Amino acid sequence: MHLFFSLGTAAFGLALGLNSHFLSPPLVAGELTADLTLVDVGGARSELRRTLEGSEPIIPAGLAISSNPAEGSRAVIGEDKRVPVTSQAYPWSAVGQTSGLAADGSAYICTGSLVAEDIVLTSAHCIIDAETGELARNIQFKPNLIDGQVASPDDIANVEPLLLGTDFADGRKPNPDDWALVALDQPLGQKYGTLGMAPLSTEALADQPFTENLVMMGYSGDFPVYNPGETASAHVGCSIVGEDLKMVLHLCDTYGGSSGGPILTLMNGEIRIVALNSGEVTKSETGEGLVNVAVKVPRILDQLRAMSN
Repeated sequence: MHLFFSLGTAAFGLALGLNSHFLSPPLVAGELTADLTLVDVGGARSELRRTLEGSEPIIPAGLAISSNPAEGSRAVIGEDKRVPVTSQAYPWSAVGQTSGLAADGSAYICTGSLVAEDIVLTSAHCIIDAETGELARNIQFKPNLIDGQVASPDDIANVEPLLLGTDFADGRKPNPDDWALVALDQPLGQKYGTLGMAPLSTEALADQPFTENLVMMGYSGDFPVYNPGETASAHVGCSIVGEDLKMVLHLCDTYGGSSGGPILTLMNGEIRIVALNSGEVTKSETGEGLVNVAVKVPRILDQLRAMSN
């Protein structure tokens, strides 16, 4: 049996009509030299690490809170356990679609989560081509996109790369450092809220009370069937089953476009990100999905801590 790993990015051959927005080179974790126009070596890195490590979410006053991503919908496609995220309440509001143009001009979508008022967590391969090392361009973040619409057109943010966990130069696939932090040109977290991260071990997440009690969100390129990728999906009640190659293995339903999507849990009354979806492993002969892989939150925070010391 041959296995095939694919990154969970949905590519579309259609121009998105985005405004030109060229990117400066991001800082890759582990580099000894820093681009000071992006991250101040002393203060900004340390402050960013403290912000994310503290994991105190923003829940704007007046923004409703709901445990139901589908707002009453019971839509299921066959054995697919995903439901459309039609809720504008927190925490669903803090997740959005990340879109851009690859170096060859093809459009693609990914997923991202607001983790600070103007910072989004997503996958590194949503920002840089894992094969060529070329940066994407015209990247935008659309918070709480539902049926292709945000609450206000003014809430669509332009994106600049801030930190990349990897530039894929080591050739590892899947890559345990496939994460990125990007900066927005407006503080959307003040309106849509932000999500904290919980650095739980894979062993803990694969056991009770988390088994069949996690939620995976993403803008999948096959869902919903009437308008793929334009509304997020949520698999409520999925599981992390273990770890391999320093990555989390999970059984949450995903598809291309869900890269960078958060795997969430409820801890002490707060929704937290416990892993970051990256891609899937399938049988090359049949395309049958075997397991999905995600980046470990403790690894992200450890890298940030090392960079700020």
